[in-house]
Amino acid sequence: MTSTINPTTGELATRVAIVRAKAATPGFEEPIAPADVDIEAWNHVGDPLAEALVEFMRDHKLMSGDFYATARRLQAEGEPTAEAFFADVEHIPAWVDFDAMRPGADMGRRNPIGMMMGMHGALPATYTDPATARVMASTGRLEKGGVDFHRRFWETASGFAGALDVDGMRPGGPRWEQWVRIRLLHTMIRLGILRSGRWDLSESTPISQLATAAATHLFGPYRVEIIRSFGGIATREEEDSFALMWRWISRIEGANTELLGTTPDEQFAVSRRIHQFLYRPDADSVALTHSLLDGLNTMRAFPLPRRGHQAVLRRIGTAEMARTMGDVDFADGLGVNPAPLAEFLLSLAALGLRGFNQITRVPLVRRAASKHGQGLLDYVVTRGLERRTAQYRPTPVRHDPDSAKGTTSEKKSA
Repeated sequence: MTSTINPTTGELATRVAIVRAKAATPGFEEPIAPADVDIEAWNHVGDPLAEALVEFMRDHKLMSGDFYATARRLQAEGEPTAEAFFADVEHIPAWVDFDAMRPGADMGRRNPIGMMMGMHGALPATYTDPATARVMASTGRLEKGGVDFHRRFWETASGFAGALDVDGMRPGGPRWEQWVRIRLLHTMIRLGILRSGRWDLSESTPISQLATAAATHLFGPYRVEIIRSFGGIATREEEDSFALMWRWISRIEGANTELLGTTPDEQFAVSRRIHQFLYRPDADSVALTHSLLDGLNTMRAFPLPRRGHQAVLRRIGTAEMARTMGDVDFADGLGVNPAPLAEFLLSLAALGLRGFNQITRVPLVRRAASKHGQGLLDYVVTRGLERRTAQYRPTPVRHDPDSAKGTTSEKKSA
């Protein structure tokens, strides 16, 4: 039994038990209408399969070294928790079509500026869920932009850039492995928070299934809207392809197929329900957003003044852009004040980019931009990581007794 069984009672506890059983079933697939998904119950479920594996590793003092390599070794040795975990993460749902992901990946590679600017919107959009903001606070990332802000930012960007390598995103591929490592990272953080005893489980579990699935739209279709806002050209086919890519990534990350839909329209319908359920920005949400803006202001990859970063978020943090949060401009909810001059100058820059990007309609230029775009994104990320490999290792969680004692690799890897 893992520590993620929550103390809800009565009818909700019954519903939570039902969806938790689905999450604990490797490769679970069962059709369900978006309107019938039990959004509230899924917010009380984490990742039972990954939690069982990590708890086994922790109990057997296997938390040092390479987590992924250790998990693979346990799988080869026949350890049931490792076998179940990899059976789930290697399962390819019926709706996954890797060839259908290629147009979206091609679009992303052609638009490196829009892809990078997407970080300004997609990351803060996740902070509108107060539970996500509390998770960040638990790892100390609200302080001075986070003690490891740059490393964490570029490790996140590494996963985003790698997702455009479709063949590398197949089970066993190097880009796929990046996301499996991130899933294990999230699990370690979740368990560390739960060990701290300072999470109100009557409201949710940290890094819940719902929070994981919420990223599907924000890093998929919403990012396509950001690319368009900065002059990029993206067709509806490419948008749907990009959405498919992010449904697959969310599945690798442990989100149950019930929360992802089987088509772009189903995914949008479920995401809209998720976002409107989770949208409750609080003081931590605001603090985390301003910490992100302050951190971006220190990064050479984004040569903008603080008000410039603020203007970017004001431009893309709108109801019209996000489309799933109702009629609210989430930039307002996150306490991002207007910056009129910076916003005006940014609109002129976006207009210029829109004109410049028309050249990508020429087939030869289009192919060249796609060919070299992946290399450019990987180069920027590598420079951001100071040429070190992304480690995806957890930051120590406040009040976690294991972190305090220094008995886990979380402490060693800080």
